[in-house]
Amino acid sequence: MPGKRWTSTEKDALQAQIVQEQRSLDEVTIPGRTPYAIRSQAARMNLIEQRPGRMKWSPDQMKLMKQYKKEGLTPLHVFEFSLLGEPYRSVWAITKKWGRMKLADGKRSRSMRNKKQWQPGEKKTFVQFLKKQSRRMTPEEIGKQWGLARSTVSRIQSQFGLKATRDEVLLMKYSLAKQERARRRIRRDNIRHWEDRRQQREAEMLASASELRRTTKRLDERVCEDCQRSWPKRREFFHINEKKISIGTSRYFKRRCVLCENTRRRLHDQKRKRGKSGKRD
Repeated sequence: MPGKRWTSTEKDALQAQIVQEQRSLDEVTIPGRTPYAIRSQAARMNLIEQRPGRMKWSPDQMKLMKQYKKEGLTPLHVFEFSLLGEPYRSVWAITKKWGRMKLADGKRSRSMRNKKQWQPGEKKTFVQFLKKQSRRMTPEEIGKQWGLARSTVSRIQSQFGLKATRDEVLLMKYSLAKQERARRRIRRDNIRHWEDRRQQREAEMLASASELRRTTKRLDERVCEDCQRSWPKRREFFHINEKKISIGTSRYFKRRCVLCENTRRRLHDQKRKRGKSGKRD
């Protein structure tokens, strides 16, 4: 949106200060005009030498930048070793063009854009907060409250000698709650995995039993006392118990099928673990 037009009086005053009084642009004052407006108007009136226009990027330079990106170089490397040749490009120009060509690391770029911008006095307040809470709150918890990355909180804590040890952090309330959530998630994943594996095993056993019944003429079977399903009397479907007797070792099939026996063992182990944890408490 264009600004307020310059009046003839303002233009005369500008010309007088630059031409007759030989003032630099930093010394020129026009009421109601910013330094940027004064510079622009002086350039339009040809009172100062105009800055050269921006040099367009040549296709060859852009091709070289893509090549250097593949080779693992950074804009700083390109600038320090003058890898683009003429015309000269500053490190800032190379960096900005690098980003516009989408050669920069997207994750790092987003991280820099979201970087915390401290307001005047805010960081001092934050350090005072750390001095009071660093022994009670974890860096992650503090970061969430202040909109900072955990690493940033840890770095500032280390800078002022406020960082708690890892063992102290793990015993904080926030860490204990996080550990409990992780344990619950692992238990849920384990149960889901076990149920999926059981269904897969059941499908395999049904297919195998069907094949055996089709191909074997005389096939002994046994009914599971839990699920009441009939399965071939083989190791694949029933666990075998071994018992020492006077004349040697007696082996016999259990009365529960493999699926039901595994379920019984799992429930038994869970009950035993709960009992041990209760005794410790």
